[in-house]
Amino acid sequence: MSEPFSALKAQPASSLEFWGNDHPKCPHCGRTVDVNEHEKWALYEEGEHETSCPYCDGEFTVSTRVKYSFSTDEQDPA
Repeated sequence: MSEPFSALKAQPASSLEFWGNDHPKCPHCGRTVDVNEHEKWALYEEGEHETSCPYCDGEFTVSTRVKYSFSTDEQDPA
């Protein structure tokens, strides 16, 4: 593995490349870690999780934020 967090350090301070993504992005190698493909189901729970990258084996923290949405637009007439 190269220098720890090298992908994160290579981004400008204003970069949002590592924030608010559909899947976590490794701050070491910069690759996207697909939660489903790599069976990292615990990452779907809200909070902070320690995990490792399946590509470079670097360890990092993932912060998960969950947003729920509810719909009642389809109703059967009574």
